[in-house]
Amino acid sequence: MAQMRLIYTTAAKLNDLAVLDGQIIYAPDDNIICLDMRNQRFTYKTIRTFDTDAQRLMATSAAPGFYYVDETNVIWRKTLNGAWRQITSGSVRPVFYSPTAQSFPQTGTEGILYYANDGIYRWDPQENEYVLIANANTWGSI
Repeated sequence: MAQMRLIYTTAAKLNDLAVLDGQIIYAPDDNIICLDMRNQRFTYKTIRTFDTDAQRLMATSAAPGFYYVDETNVIWRKTLNGAWRQITSGSVRPVFYSPTAQSFPQTGTEGILYYANDGIYRWDPQENEYVLIANANTWGSI
């Protein structure tokens, strides 16, 4: 079974990502979710968002489809019979992908890993900047 990864990016950058089984990609700018499985990418263009899980639970008239909860970074599917099915684990750490760090959002979000071709970054709110935490050129012990 493939390891599940949740990636947060923009619709314009979807084609830059290779298809990897177990990968879930969320592009909130166009409300797109992609699921990679069996060496194929399945794209869904009707994902809706809730700020909190409490809002999701109170939405008794929500239409069947996919929903993303910002507070928990969890993707849900509402079935035709009205049941909520959790698609991603709450323990999945969201990842934002962009080919270069220069094209990251101007202000980052704590708790999200930012991945570019040259390395992995995290947002430091005290310094108001992205901090490189791993790259492909330098390896060392922690």
